[in-house]
Amino acid sequence: MTKRGGKLRLWRPLKTWHPHEWVPMKEAWQRVEAAVKSWSLTKRDLRLDLINRRLVATVRRIAKDGTETRIILEPEYCQRLEFPYAWQQLGWETDAQEGEAWYFFVRRRELDKHYPAADAVPSEQRTDDLQPRRKPGPKANWRLPAAAEMHRIRKEEQKNPTAGELCEFCDKTLNHYPDEREMRRLMRYLLAE
Repeated sequence: MTKRGGKLRLWRPLKTWHPHEWVPMKEAWQRVEAAVKSWSLTKRDLRLDLINRRLVATVRRIAKDGTETRIILEPEYCQRLEFPYAWQQLGWETDAQEGEAWYFFVRRRELDKHYPAADAVPSEQRTDDLQPRRKPGPKANWRLPAAAEMHRIRKEEQKNPTAGELCEFCDKTLNHYPDEREMRRLMRYLLAE
């Protein structure tokens, strides 16, 4: 937060604009969402990262006459912002001049540090590479046999099977290896009943 003449300033001018240093807010949202895997957590985490200076936001303000100013938002200003969707930012409208458009960006340096792009992650760290390859062909109806096998294991072996074990069972009996995330979802549903 900066003060000038005793007045609180919620942004400061960005002297030079280098497009390669900034990422549109939509892309920043998508990277955060890819990391946290939750729409509601993405809204929360993106805002908190801006407030806590983990990420830096800038705005390109385009006036009705076409003139442009660029500002870096201070964390105190980001407290009033909301990010309900990747393409929408709220809370800035009262500060805009009539007919002015605001375009939000996040500095790439901090974004890459905290939320690397998917292609920047080495393949040995990618979770999709850890999943066994699915066999080609029509998708089998695996939910009912998996539920029955889960019930059998819980009853006979007195333990809860893992999603991987149930996927292996489906692979052996149905020649189809389901997505483990879908299997975990099914297991949570069955255990909640």
